[in-house]
Amino acid sequence: MFTLAFSFRGAIARGASAAITAVFASQVQLHAQTVPSGAPQDLTGMGQVSVSVDGVPDPVFAAEEARYPGDITSLSTWRGFSHQGKRVITLTLPKSADIVSISVRALQDFPLGIYFPRYVEFQFESNGKWYSAGREASAYPLSTRNVMAQTFTWSSPSGLEASAVRIIVPVDVWVFLDGFDVKGFLNVKGAPVSALTPVATNPDKPLGPLLPTAPNAYGIRNMLLVETGANGSLGTWSEQDFVPMLAYVTESGQITAPLFDTMLFLPYGSVPTTQAGLSAYLQDLFAPDKQLSALNEAVGYVNQALHRPGYKERVVLSLPYFAYGQASFGTIGGSTVNFGGSPGDPDALSSRESAETWYVQQLLDAWNRAGFSNLQLVGLYWNEEQFRDTMPGEAAYVQFASQLAAAHHLPLFWIPFYGAAGIADWKSLGFSAAWIQPNFVEQGSQAYLERMVNAAQTASQYGMGVEVELTGISQQDQALYDSSLAQLSAYGFGTNQASHVYYDGSKLLLTSARSTGQARVAYDTTASFIAGVGIRGGS
Repeated sequence: MFTLAFSFRGAIARGASAAITAVFASQVQLHAQTVPSGAPQDLTGMGQVSVSVDGVPDPVFAAEEARYPGDITSLSTWRGFSHQGKRVITLTLPKSADIVSISVRALQDFPLGIYFPRYVEFQFESNGKWYSAGREASAYPLSTRNVMAQTFTWSSPSGLEASAVRIIVPVDVWVFLDGFDVKGFLNVKGAPVSALTPVATNPDKPLGPLLPTAPNAYGIRNMLLVETGANGSLGTWSEQDFVPMLAYVTESGQITAPLFDTMLFLPYGSVPTTQAGLSAYLQDLFAPDKQLSALNEAVGYVNQALHRPGYKERVVLSLPYFAYGQASFGTIGGSTVNFGGSPGDPDALSSRESAETWYVQQLLDAWNRAGFSNLQLVGLYWNEEQFRDTMPGEAAYVQFASQLAAAHHLPLFWIPFYGAAGIADWKSLGFSAAWIQPNFVEQGSQAYLERMVNAAQTASQYGMGVEVELTGISQQDQALYDSSLAQLSAYGFGTNQASHVYYDGSKLLLTSARSTGQARVAYDTTASFIAGVGIRGGS
């Protein structure tokens, strides 16, 4: 699970207020009226201010932000918000008023992981209905390294008549706010809010899990992560290694039923994302008698055992993530490529795109040359577990990768960790499908079942699949594993209810399949879950 080591920084320079977007002006035709004379009143202290989560509440993130409980209406203390979707900050007034301005200040402290919200949306309530005056985007990129503040503001000289106002603030990692302020007139009639855009009563209706039969699942029901390219025998897969992953093998050696229908090949984290490092990874990936070649042979063997001629195992291959700031990649077309940024390419976007294009060409050329008779390439995987909107040029870079995959008629898949930035936006970022990591089992003795519930709710909210995670095969590890599987089934993410990807550390399921007694339970349990057998777990 992503956590933040946080220490508060003292005095912050006050930022300048950015101009409100043109959305309000284009949507609202104010009724002619006399602009009130005199200074507007401070309405904030006259009503009730409340803060709520518009997302999936999480007790760990809630405990983190409880350490920074500053007064949201004061300019002397910051209030911190950690993950969990959006925050809705509402001011309910004792009676209807003419609202002429709303403002809130946000902090950016990049080294501490505190970022400006991407936008602030302003909404007004009248006669029980809410209306939106649009969003003001951050005037500064989230990659800004300076410690600074900016004020998000909506204003109108003649104002709007409302009995409550609220702001919607997305919280991807940490957002710190203060100075929430609403001004207006209690004894002046403002223009009606009905000219604004009505807020949908249920704008975030859950999409439901990513079904295995959904077109964007591309037939993926149970996909195993296969890490190669480093770590000796742990990163080297033989034909014999793949057989018990393709089909269930009894302790007596009998092959009885299909197991994983898709293999996702990705490099170990220690594989350098340089031209030399990736070239070595690809050479290893397509080498004879191991990795992809071994899988191809294993599929042929299992097909004979299961009497399923012509079956092809689905394969997903990885695209590397090239981080902004990496000093040197290599040479493409005689030119040195690095990702540190330059006057002509300040976000290193062109350099990263060139490197990605080079890699995809190398990858697909090797795949086409191999001519695997028992394998089917069904997609590419974005090998970065979060959307780093805080990095320069990130959105354009991810979009380019998506378009690059599409140019080769392949979807781009994503598996973000729990609480990662960008989860709610996976479709707009350009991914064809996404699976969420619950990061439950890896917490060990600190694991709490509510995390599994929250992960399932998040996946259901945004139309995602779920990752099944195994980090050990001891009795204690098995208890957590059983709990996670039981929760998935209980919340509609069992077999045939959702598409799954499986993370098993370094060949843990293979180790379990070749073991007896307690160590074999993880393999048998996984096969049972895939077969649709109910799993009992702790509470």
